[in-house]
Amino acid sequence: MPTFVHISDLHFGREQAEVIAAWFKQAAVLRPDLVIISGDLTQRATAEEYIAAQQFLAQLQWPYFTIPGNHDMSATDLTERFFNPWKKWEKYISPATEPVLKQAGYVVVGVNTARAAGFYFDWSRGQISHKQIKEVQAKLAVTPEQDLRLVVAHHPFWLPQLSAYRDLVKHRDQALEAFHFAGVDLILSGHVHRSYTQILQGVLIVHAGTTFSSRLVEGQANSFNVIKGDRQQLSVEFMTWQGSEFQLAERRQFRHNNGVWQQTTGLNSV
Repeated sequence: MPTFVHISDLHFGREQAEVIAAWFKQAAVLRPDLVIISGDLTQRATAEEYIAAQQFLAQLQWPYFTIPGNHDMSATDLTERFFNPWKKWEKYISPATEPVLKQAGYVVVGVNTARAAGFYFDWSRGQISHKQIKEVQAKLAVTPEQDLRLVVAHHPFWLPQLSAYRDLVKHRDQALEAFHFAGVDLILSGHVHRSYTQILQGVLIVHAGTTFSSRLVEGQANSFNVIKGDRQQLSVEFMTWQGSEFQLAERRQFRHNNGVWQQTTGLNSV
């Protein structure tokens, strides 16, 4: 069964070197099949920050999969933001903002939910368009029945009470319904710097906190997730920063029954 390490909101420009070093040490023990990064690799989308993110990716000893977040567009160069928002992403990170990875036993589909602007004050908000929803369905249409199906986006499809003041990704309900019928197993996301899981319409949502940055929300340490399993059963482990190393804080287990995911353990601390 594959092991996925899910990190997010790296925010190079606000990174903490000692936390990065400890993460590499822990990842070497985990030996993931894939490192999944759900956006915000940079803080202000400067060339220097992108180069730092690029150097981090070059050091990874494992395959990785990444999509951009709202911080990966310039907030100061408005010409770049409105006319070529992914110029630096394509130069330093990847030519794709919505990659697809198919491996034996699983498929990962990226969705770029970041937008340069919108008819609202908070341009950090995310959207998934009807076209993107259909594209996810099409990309998964030829997936073998037994293969685990993961969607990676930056913005949240569900929010806990402490983050309820933030915004869900626009068109969330339409996306969830379509993803359920497309057989999506997991949605991996970031943005609000909290770790949690939730099941909606039978789809398991796994949210990551900020893994390396100093941009912490109250009560949340730096963290990352470890996901292990297949289309029958999964475990999600929350790894949190304890001041000198990452340690396992909690493990949740899930089983796939009649086309939907169900949690089979309580909120157990370990």
